[in-house]
Amino acid sequence: MTPNWATLAFLFAAALLLVIIGTAFLVLYLIARGRINIYDLLAEPDSTKASLSRFQFLLFTFVIAGLFLLLSVESGGFVIIPDSVLGLLGISAGTYAVSKGITASNKTPATATDSAAAHAAAAAAHASAAAAAAAKAAQTGP
Repeated sequence: MTPNWATLAFLFAAALLLVIIGTAFLVLYLIARGRINIYDLLAEPDSTKASLSRFQFLLFTFVIAGLFLLLSVESGGFVIIPDSVLGLLGISAGTYAVSKGITASNKTPATATDSAAAHAAAAAAHASAAAAAAAKAAQTGP
């Protein structure tokens, strides 16, 4: 008896699809129960607001991956993703990267200002300590 490769491939694909769907439902269940926190997935690190660029990148990635999986299962083999779809995904990733760069550059001046203020305060403390030491030395004399 020879194995029917088409049936075997279909059974393997069905089992893989069941594992993926089961994992998705498990993740959704854990999110609903509060065991997985998705707050950090969309929110900016130092803000309570959601990031539009993060949401767009996440949504585009899931939609494209889901359609790729669906079309691959329907056709029985891997499908070719059109260049325009990959270009849109690249634009979405680019907006996310630019927003991260803007966020990082907005933090740098505040950090530099804080650092400069700390250095100025330390220099003032050293200057006042040096002035106090000089005054004490002037009082005691040689």
